[in-house]
Amino acid sequence: FYGRLWEGQPEGTKERAMGSVAVSLATAATLWSTMGTSDFLVVCMVPWLVMSFWLFMVTYLQHHSDDGKLYTDDSWDFAKGAFETVDRSYGAWTDRLSHHMMDGHVVHHLFFERVPHYRLAKATKALREGLEDAGKLHLYKRVETLDYTQEIVKQFNKNWFFVSEDQVER
Repeated sequence: FYGRLWEGQPEGTKERAMGSVAVSLATAATLWSTMGTSDFLVVCMVPWLVMSFWLFMVTYLQHHSDDGKLYTDDSWDFAKGAFETVDRSYGAWTDRLSHHMMDGHVVHHLFFERVPHYRLAKATKALREGLEDAGKLHLYKRVETLDYTQEIVKQFNKNWFFVSEDQVER
């Protein structure tokens, strides 16, 4: 286990994580041996890859934007981080189908313990109105992202390996 996520974690937490990986691999191996390669690929791997791409893309785009800022450990705080996330609309049908988790993402970061997903649209509207009344609407980011496959490529190329010093808040 590496990275800041695991620093200071008790051994029991690491053991449970290893157990989860072991169960997942054993399940995949059992399905593969039972189903055969072609059925396993079609029934298990293709849906898993589609879902994994969707989750990666949505998560990546919600946390990256053209004017996004990066904070150091010394300059970051909860509210700044929450307002650097982006509400992205993928179209009315997709937004509704996903319970507004993508176009209500800022509220999710600000009030994740108090606002259930089925109230995200209403809470997002209230947040925008409250920010506008307070003259702080500039803090809120919303991006129409109907062509999300092109947007992920754009953001990935622009922000994945290169960080502009202009984006870093110290």
